[in-house]
Amino acid sequence: MDGGWGSRVSSLPVQPLQPLFRGEMVPAMLKKAARWAPWRAKWNAKRGKWDKIPCYPTAPYYGISTAKPDRWVSFDAALAGLAAQPDRFAGLGYCMTGAHGVVGIDLDRCVDAGVVAPWAREIVDALGTYAERSPSGLGLRMFVRGEILSDWTNHDIGIEVYAGHEPRFLTVTGDHLAGTPVQIAQEQPGVLAQLAQRYARERSDPAASLITLQMPGLVDELLLPDLATLGLPYGAMDFLAEGTARGDRSRELFAAAVALHQAGLDAAEVFSVLAQNPHALEVALDHRRQDHDRALRYLWVEHAQKAKGKGTSRVATLDDFDVVGPTTPPATKASPRPRFAFDQAAAFSQRKPVEYLIKDVLPRADVGAVFGESGAGKSFLALDLCMAVARGGDWRGRRVKGGAVAYVCAEGAGGFTVRLKAYAEHHGLELEALPLFVLGDAPNILQTADVKDLLAALRTIPGLALVVLDTLAQVTAGANENSGEDMGRALGHCKAIAQGTRAMVLLVAHAGKDADRGLRGWSGIKGALDVEILVERSDNYRAATITKMKDGKGEGDEFPFSLVSVTLGQDQDGDDITSCVLAHGQALPKEQRRVEPKGNVEKLVLRTATVMRDLSDGVTTQQLIDAVVNEMVAPEAGKRDRRREMVMRALESLAAGNHLSLTGGAVNLLSAAG
Repeated sequence: MDGGWGSRVSSLPVQPLQPLFRGEMVPAMLKKAARWAPWRAKWNAKRGKWDKIPCYPTAPYYGISTAKPDRWVSFDAALAGLAAQPDRFAGLGYCMTGAHGVVGIDLDRCVDAGVVAPWAREIVDALGTYAERSPSGLGLRMFVRGEILSDWTNHDIGIEVYAGHEPRFLTVTGDHLAGTPVQIAQEQPGVLAQLAQRYARERSDPAASLITLQMPGLVDELLLPDLATLGLPYGAMDFLAEGTARGDRSRELFAAAVALHQAGLDAAEVFSVLAQNPHALEVALDHRRQDHDRALRYLWVEHAQKAKGKGTSRVATLDDFDVVGPTTPPATKASPRPRFAFDQAAAFSQRKPVEYLIKDVLPRADVGAVFGESGAGKSFLALDLCMAVARGGDWRGRRVKGGAVAYVCAEGAGGFTVRLKAYAEHHGLELEALPLFVLGDAPNILQTADVKDLLAALRTIPGLALVVLDTLAQVTAGANENSGEDMGRALGHCKAIAQGTRAMVLLVAHAGKDADRGLRGWSGIKGALDVEILVERSDNYRAATITKMKDGKGEGDEFPFSLVSVTLGQDQDGDDITSCVLAHGQALPKEQRRVEPKGNVEKLVLRTATVMRDLSDGVTTQQLIDAVVNEMVAPEAGKRDRRREMVMRALESLAAGNHLSLTGGAVNLLSAAG
């Protein structure tokens, strides 16, 4: 049995406390309830007092949770455990957890040399119920039939009143106080309320004591206030910033939670600060045996919620906070909306329809993207959309809900300056009259500090409706664009910006090798977007197509456009200063569009076909394939030769893009007009 249960029991010290226990004097009402357990004493040097630990009757080594009264036992079973191991247990305790019509009143330090202090005698006489001496002989315990709205304590006076609203057990000695009833009496009307009115510490809001087990979702750290701006007490700030503890770490953690409430944070925000703070999370993990999920629940229940009552009444000190034990109180009323909450179908169907910035084009959502190959005109389209939002009115016949726009020009700020002037010149506008704000810098949205600074700047813009990040590659410097970790973090920060500003974030990005699959990089980007707009070019024909609309209509709609040159003046050398503006156009039938060649193989096929056409009157498909294959690098020995397969795919793509036709085994190059 070495190292087993038997050795654990033998390692327990003989109980130093051996208070008088008279089981025959315990009131019958308490004996009838299966809410009993023997307890053992353990000296707590930090608190300077004995901790009383309830245990299983047959296993003094194992504590029993006060949060689970259903696991406690009958009075007889607990008494048998005490009788079997009197040197391992010190007495019996009664579990108060869960309101059940019994209120326990604990009066500390009120008996001296057998004489009850006058203030305590007044309470004993007013309640007129069973009273007994505590295990130390220096306090009194009473039980009365009744109900109270919430448990309360006053450690300055030495009064604790419990009715099951918080997990708690009270030691019972049966050491009856002479002159009081031997059974539990019914509360006289108003006595408990008068006791609370006189001695309970002020509570600003009864809801502060209500606990819910359902955790809210974590608030993104970017949306939480900077701890340095909250004016937290030095002790709380030292703990959260450095992990410094003056004593018991759970008391420091609780004190920090109170300070956060006093700084104006709600329970969900306090929970988010603690859950994302390494020092607070370390304490929670230690208390919950390194179980992350249980550690989060510990932070939510034991600190974010329980600290609310103290944090909303008066300035608290560390001495106000008892060590938080492994308890989980019963759910009563939810304060913030739980993390996962189902709505009945009828209620869900009444949700507001999707709002928009540009109807059926730009929803008022979190994150969208305009993307395309280099030279397609994606930045010109982004600017055109921004101007539509800033100006209000219509965009291509679509209604627009105007608002302020912030454009982060992280790439080509000099060229953007000219584009703005060209747009104003072409449309006859005064830029000073538009709520359009430009940042000619490249914040890195992978870096929390940069995003916080960007958020702070954005929040100074009144009526902000749209934030453009041009381009995604430039605002994610150093990222592995194929990494879900890096790009997921970037998108998460974009959503935080949207939530923190109540504006939509629109990314300008490059297309991947296959534009139909979305933006370049991580495949999960498309799924995270609320709207996706592809910009393509075919010679001089350009079009923007909505390739994804998460909610609402518009997916598949196409908006043709061209770029028109605007002359703005001359530079110091006498050369014209020009830029382009987007001009809305008419759709061109797909059979007349010429799609730019994609990849080196298509370009090689087109170049070879042009040379062969100039040298002979006709070119067959087989002749072209042979010629292109001869130009390509042969594979290494032992590897499959896929050159002909690649050339055939390139021919099919070029035919679909109206560059050539394959008819009767002959290759014919097509003109731009088709």
